Amino acid sequence: MEPEAGTLELFELSFSDLLLLSSLASNEISPSTRDLIRLQSISAAVMRTLGPSGPGLLSISGIPKAAALRRSLLPLARKLALLGHKDRVRVLKKHGLGSDVSLKNLGRSVSSFALLLRYAGESRSVSSSSTPDDMEKDKDNVERNPIIHMFQDFNDDDFEQLGDYFKELGLCMMELGIHLARVCDMAIGSKELERSIVESGSAKGRLIHYHSALDNITLKETCRRTKASMKKVGPNKLCHSLAYKSRPFCNSPTRLEDMILDEQTPLKQENMLIRDKFSTTSFSNLWQQWHYDYGIFTVLTAPMFFSSYPAEDCSYTSISQECPSPDRHTYLQLFDTKKNKVFVVKSSPENFIIQVGEAADILSRGELRSTLHSVGRPLELGNISRETFVVFLQPAWDKTLSYSGYSLDAEDETNSEEKLASRDGPSEPCKRDLLLSSDISADQSMQEILKKIPPLTSRLKDGMTFAEFSRETTKQYYGGSGTQCRN
Repeated sequence: MEPEAGTLELFELSFSDLLLLSSLASNEISPSTRDLIRLQSISAAVMRTLGPSGPGLLSISGIPKAAALRRSLLPLARKLALLGHKDRVRVLKKHGLGSDVSLKNLGRSVSSFALLLRYAGESRSVSSSSTPDDMEKDKDNVERNPIIHMFQDFNDDDFEQLGDYFKELGLCMMELGIHLARVCDMAIGSKELERSIVESGSAKGRLIHYHSALDNITLKETCRRTKASMKKVGPNKLCHSLAYKSRPFCNSPTRLEDMILDEQTPLKQENMLIRDKFSTTSFSNLWQQWHYDYGIFTVLTAPMFFSSYPAEDCSYTSISQECPSPDRHTYLQLFDTKKNKVFVVKSSPENFIIQVGEAADILSRGELRSTLHSVGRPLELGNISRETFVVFLQPAWDKTLSYSGYSLDAEDETNSEEKLASRDGPSEPCKRDLLLSSDISADQSMQEILKKIPPLTSRLKDGMTFAEFSRETTKQYYGGSGTQCRN
């Protein structure tokens, strides 16, 4: 039986308060006693939220211009994902983007477009080659006009600002992480987090499209049309194969079992298999598997959702329009190891989310704690896709990770020593591995999740560089003997 999910309302930190706290940490301001007390209270709340007793993530509100940049960039994720391979390669090359998933896999559930963001350390503003007024016009266009994906042709102008939007929003999000690192360092009494990010000088940005089931059908039809065998298929037959019921795309999302009208449809069998996949719960039916991020901070936009359906005029188009989240949350899921409970995360669409990674856990000596998380899929809604943009802040590759002096919570020391006595490895740097012990009472489904997560102790050895830790983590999650499959 699947566990029942709770809902997590994130602690919200205003951008203005983040800047004040950051300035206080760097001794740039001398606030009044009253303001100092208020800022100290906010700092304590931040540490509770990101520390061992909290969820390990928070949201930032009120970032100037960033919301407009988000609205301009995120819809491009789906457009890129559904382009023909040659057209997509050309667009990515033009803007210096790559991908860390196989884009030739037509059954993939995620398309990811990545760029290494360089940060020189000087003050940067959130801007682009477009004016704010232009970006507000882009926002209106997204809201009022459906996105039309052509199976064959596309408009180069759609991607003209792709690189600019990617870099500007990415650098803005990187600065958010640096400010938060400075605030955390002030509370911890260290400069390790901020120094590690700045010394790295770069961060990885990923523009991600989480596919709807309909997207995968679209991809396969696009591929079929590019092959010589498609010459034998007349346009009427192909149009017939896409003769789905027409549904309003926002107010009443299409259920996958209603999408196909004709028993003779060539994709009938394939779609029934997809429908079966969507009959499971969101804890096992995932866009992204359960994992810990292994960097310092992960900065995310709130996601956008799009509902799509095939056009009825045989023009080989798929039409998509932004819609609210089907279940009014982000589909980011957290596993609270203290409560043995899954929570779905709620956040304002205009806010940005910052999540703790394992490197922050190590560098802060446990003052910050990383969170086990995944991305769920809407149940039985085969026409809903999800778009987001993520920036991963991490130490320099040659940064040495040491957990000397990193002790467990007092109440766990006895159990941990007994557990470590049966191990040949070094002392354990994180108490979450204790969750696999037999004396922990948890639902079987939660135990199944934990079994797929390689323990931190199996991936981290004292004195490892971050590059070595990264390689070992990737190997154990996704390698030949890894516990999970990369999409």
